[in-house]
Amino acid sequence: MSFSVGILYSVQKFLFFINETEIKATEFSIAFNRYESTSSQLVLEVAEGCQWIQLDLEGNLSVTAKGKEILTQRDMLYALRVQLKHLIEMVKPSWSYLIHKGRKEAFQYFPSDVKQCFKEAELINSYNKDVIKWWDILSLAVRGQQKDTLMEIGRTGEELSLEYERNRVKKEPIWQSIESNLSGFDILSVVSLEDLTPLRIEVKTSTRVSNSFSFYLSRNEWDVAEVSTNFLFHLWLLSDTPELFILDKNEMVNHIPTNLGNGSWENVKITFSLKELNKLDKKE
Repeated sequence: MSFSVGILYSVQKFLFFINETEIKATEFSIAFNRYESTSSQLVLEVAEGCQWIQLDLEGNLSVTAKGKEILTQRDMLYALRVQLKHLIEMVKPSWSYLIHKGRKEAFQYFPSDVKQCFKEAELINSYNKDVIKWWDILSLAVRGQQKDTLMEIGRTGEELSLEYERNRVKKEPIWQSIESNLSGFDILSVVSLEDLTPLRIEVKTSTRVSNSFSFYLSRNEWDVAEVSTNFLFHLWLLSDTPELFILDKNEMVNHIPTNLGNGSWENVKITFSLKELNKLDKKE
């Protein structure tokens, strides 16, 4: 999906045209080889892809509620800000996940055409209340996207661990994190085919981005691990061929913070190199 200023301005004018004119998509394409500075086909694709227009069963074009949000802005600059917001929320480009770090931090990683859009919308250097509010809204939305992505990655790891345990002990494990996220572990299995003593498993999942594996451990997860006789960590490194490292709770002890004074830790980030994980792995 394009973020070009010229295309977005062309789409704005197209929405005004559609809002006032009854026309089919095919008729529009025939009547206009280009619309403003953009090909008519691209205007249609962007407007429909962003759900700013819709087609009925006869192919007639009309402006959606999202499109009308653009039309009701007081000028093209404010309409451009709405377009950028819609695009980021829908397309979820990779650079958008940096927005919550602050606009100058994020801006340096934007593609050149995206930078031009943000400059045109006067979103970079202004401290106007409307601008600050725009960034705050997008930051919250992006954080939500990140959480959705992290949850999806986490569930993938849990599903892999469920399959691993089925194959290992020939019994169906309990997917505890689906039932409650307060349990302090994700999967309840058994020690072995011969030993049916409960085994609690906490699953951590990451995608391969370097030669290390980082994850967050909550205070509740560690408290449950400490009091459990049998507790393991499944660390899944996702790639074309997912890789599993199994660690027991003793491998975590040296990485757990100590409460001091009135302070009490809630979460700790732990990082292992892949070399360390290969040495610590308890699968064998």
